[in-house]
Amino acid sequence: MKSFNTQYKDRDSLEKFITQNRIDKSANTLVQIFSGSANKSKIIALSSMVKKILPDASVMGTTTCGEILGGKIYDKSTVISFSVFDKTVVKSNLYTTLNAKKVLKDLIQENTKVLIVFSDGLKSKAEKFVKELHSLKPDILIVGGRAGDNYKFKKTYVFDETVYTESGCIVASLSSDSLYSNNDYILDWTPIGTDMVVTKVKDNVLYELDGVPIFEVYKKYLGDDVIENFPQASLEFPLIVKKGNIFIARDPLLKTEDNALMFAGNFEKGDRVRFSFGNIDDIGSLSEEYFDKFKKFPAESIFVYSCAARKALMQEKLEDEMNVLESLAPTVGFFTYGEYFHAANVMELLNVTTTFVMLSESSNVVKRVLKRVKSKETDAVKRVLTHLIKVTTKELEHISTHDVLTSLYNRAEYIKRVGLKIKSASRYKEYFGLILADIDHFKLINDNYGHIAGDKVLQKFAKIFTESVREDDFIARWGGEEFIIIVNYATIDDLEKLVKKLQRRIEKVSFSPVPRVTASFGLTVFSKGDSDEILFKRADNALYTAKQNGRNTYVIG
Repeated sequence: MKSFNTQYKDRDSLEKFITQNRIDKSANTLVQIFSGSANKSKIIALSSMVKKILPDASVMGTTTCGEILGGKIYDKSTVISFSVFDKTVVKSNLYTTLNAKKVLKDLIQENTKVLIVFSDGLKSKAEKFVKELHSLKPDILIVGGRAGDNYKFKKTYVFDETVYTESGCIVASLSSDSLYSNNDYILDWTPIGTDMVVTKVKDNVLYELDGVPIFEVYKKYLGDDVIENFPQASLEFPLIVKKGNIFIARDPLLKTEDNALMFAGNFEKGDRVRFSFGNIDDIGSLSEEYFDKFKKFPAESIFVYSCAARKALMQEKLEDEMNVLESLAPTVGFFTYGEYFHAANVMELLNVTTTFVMLSESSNVVKRVLKRVKSKETDAVKRVLTHLIKVTTKELEHISTHDVLTSLYNRAEYIKRVGLKIKSASRYKEYFGLILADIDHFKLINDNYGHIAGDKVLQKFAKIFTESVREDDFIARWGGEEFIIIVNYATIDDLEKLVKKLQRRIEKVSFSPVPRVTASFGLTVFSKGDSDEILFKRADNALYTAKQNGRNTYVIG
């Protein structure tokens, strides 16, 4: 395959471009039109003209918040991409009604590898639609984004050569036994502040966090100036939520009549979110690291779908990021009101990210060199402030989540983690265990040897536990002389083996001046339907029984 990308000026120059590049009239040609203008008559006239020149091509278009071409960023221009495939069948269709089954019936073949989806940016429930596509065909890579309108947040359009819609989508399928595709995303936004729980939400309309009206939350943390220039002024401070292994940013699009906020993506009740900011120390400074990661894959063309909020913060600095992709293959794309991202079993609508798909009809990985360009300068004060915020945020995070004496996680963090673990285990049928440990006769240690000796005993126990469990297990100081461990992918047998290992290590450690220290343990495993309270109660009852049985033992609950 080959992609030929250009800025549109007029018909004559476009026809000359097509002729010079020998873009033929093959049915295996995909045309993407990224329009910085939302003038309906102009976008249809342009797409219709392209279709007349290339009658067998598939034409799909979207309005934008900026255009991407050759590693450069443009505003209010029109960029056209012609991708000519040798061995890949291209089909496309526009839909004003979002019906996943119909789309699959119209466009999918046995060897379909990729779906490119452009949806309107404000009205339709395109996120739900894309997730339905994924659930029906989980092996097909889905990429694309939501249309923009240059930050006006009024009307966005997707279109083909005859029809436009502000409430629908246009979808193109790429079907081939010889097509290689790889996608990824770049975020690098830094969470700040404390977790807040989504307490009232309906799809992408958020009403409350921690029981507080959402607009009051924004006013409290971002201030009156942001509220007065909403939503444009808030785009640089999205809410971050974790879905599976992906951190997702969510930006508000508009304020509803009942003072709720409509976001460019859905939330679920119980989600934990935090505000975030673009750390200029990180963004754009990882060029070589990203290049080394992506250069391993075959790429003849790269389609880029990046967020309008990312562009608003980084401005020309974002070209550092685009240069990495342009060093891999010719790039083209647009700035969106949300980017569709597919990874493993995850299909999500992202915000504030740069997403991209690398396509090739050859498995050959061409040797590439990162193009060296002069990095765009950033405001020195902003750079210092973002570094200061990042460092102090990390320090505050550690204080709020860790026990000062032992450096283990604290009870509050355990409560948060176990809730998320139960939610994940229930959804993905995972299994895990819980161990509650209590140092025997700890009060006597403090009474007879002093609190300094008691503190050293606690610190040694923390060290023993940390060195004995796996990296992905979780340990917290529950309080006083009690510790709690979440053991991932563990059966009762696994818990017993771990406790016996802990007992052996405790037996070998010197707690001088205390002559001998032991501990009692309560063990249990997660069962379907368990709440965090039920799970803890079983472990606590088992621990109580172990202490009643003479201590220095364990009981299964």
